[in-house]
Amino acid sequence: MSTDAQRNAEIWSTRVQKELLALTTDNADAESTDEVRSMLPRFCMVLDHQLSIEHGTCVVDFEVQVETKSPEGEKKECNLVVSLDASLPKRGNGRVDASKPVYPFNEPIAVLKTGQEFFPVGSSIRNGNYVSVDLDWTPKLHLTDAIMNIGLKIKESILQKEPFHPTQAPASPSAVQNPFAAFGKAFGGKGRKQPKKAPPKKRQPTTPGEVRIGDEIDLLTEPWAAAHGVYSCKAVRRPQFVEKKMQAATDREDQAAFQSPGSMFRSFAQSARSVMEESFLMITETHIIELRANKLNMTTAKVTFAISIDMMAKLKFRRQESLSLFFKAAPDDPLIYMCPDSGDAVHQIQSVLKRHGVKGKHTNAAAHRAISEALHIVQEIQTKELALKHDPTVERVNEIMDLYRQAAERFEVAGDIRHEEVVTHMRKFLALSLTTSILDGSFKKPEEPAPPKRSSEGVPEGEILESPGGYDDDDADDDTTTEKEKENDKAFEENIDNLLKEAQNIKLDVGDVDGDDKGMADVAADLDAMMAAADKELAELMKS
Repeated sequence: MSTDAQRNAEIWSTRVQKELLALTTDNADAESTDEVRSMLPRFCMVLDHQLSIEHGTCVVDFEVQVETKSPEGEKKECNLVVSLDASLPKRGNGRVDASKPVYPFNEPIAVLKTGQEFFPVGSSIRNGNYVSVDLDWTPKLHLTDAIMNIGLKIKESILQKEPFHPTQAPASPSAVQNPFAAFGKAFGGKGRKQPKKAPPKKRQPTTPGEVRIGDEIDLLTEPWAAAHGVYSCKAVRRPQFVEKKMQAATDREDQAAFQSPGSMFRSFAQSARSVMEESFLMITETHIIELRANKLNMTTAKVTFAISIDMMAKLKFRRQESLSLFFKAAPDDPLIYMCPDSGDAVHQIQSVLKRHGVKGKHTNAAAHRAISEALHIVQEIQTKELALKHDPTVERVNEIMDLYRQAAERFEVAGDIRHEEVVTHMRKFLALSLTTSILDGSFKKPEEPAPPKRSSEGVPEGEILESPGGYDDDDADDDTTTEKEKENDKAFEENIDNLLKEAQNIKLDVGDVDGDDKGMADVAADLDAMMAAADKELAELMKS
């Protein structure tokens, strides 16, 4: 099939499927309904339609209802049936010829099926004759425009008693006039052509366990008719192992189609059908199956993906929005569907899992929020416990105890067993010697030793003092005082080093937050300046 022919066929298939959907269903989307303007007049009603993408056939039968009155005043209803054919042109052997102009570039062909007796005297039209479509046809017009034009002409002819005449036969007769002529030419006559081998039938699985990607199943037969639920869905994310399985199945189908005759047209027919197909999720007793089925005909479906329900690890859903399925093969990579009936689908899956002996825990959004709040409170408790060592007060102890109670309540509301751990940590905190001493009032801050004061009273001006000999020999007290001062200085330096390290760590922790680097640098600089001043003062005291 040439590129132009394939393009024409794709345009034809997409157009007729959208128009038939709007004409024959009540739940057609607004876009399709607006495109075909499917608001027909009351006296025109669609009776039946035939659509076969593979054979290039599209026929719509509609009825024209006209109410007349006899001279005596009696009402009489006239019902005429007209068949509108928008099929692809056929060659002499009955095959589709999409290289010629097709619908919607050409107007459809209309044939009167029944009702010739209702036309007024002088009419030459008979059942089986062609009816003209008196429109300046363009691709913007639709089947409904042709139906309205024919219906109005027939109604006006009967009511105004104007004779109605048929039109000439088209250059290539349609399938409406002689639906078996093409088959007769194809199978009869010359006898030089060898009969074609019928394509192999696809395997029909009889149980969910036998289902494979690409299989076609009959939804009206067992066990598919006894499924727990079939839900409209759309996959928005698939795990990597699912993508690999689907790709492998697609490669096998493409290879088999390439080796078979007529693969080009079959692939086109499949792509044309996919325009009107929709994805569905089927829940069986043993499997979860994703299907694709035509919205106009839900009797058969093609398997997109199937997996055993025993592989289920976790379920998440947003009511009337989405459904997330986590499998054991990829516990962190979910299969996510947009599903309006997600709540009912999850209920059916849970029921099947319970019958399999699998029990689970339901966690909703409120529980997630409670757990998040509890973890935040635990972090705040840790910070305040560290601050308590530097500023030990009864108010701080009471505040920490209140935070412990809040964290335990949040965990308990969410059904998380960590509320027991929080209670255990609270008891350990109460048992600390620091906490008990603060509560009973026995805690006292260690007093810092005051520096010795040197007095110059009693020393005459200009008089030289000599140290007594006794002080020269007694160095034990001086050594003891010096060692204590060294220990105090060492402890002080260690505390300062720890403060500097904490400041540097805080600076590193908040390094990605805008505006915090400058503040931490200023704090460190101020601390260095303070330490330098303290060292200078200490040195001056030592010299004096």
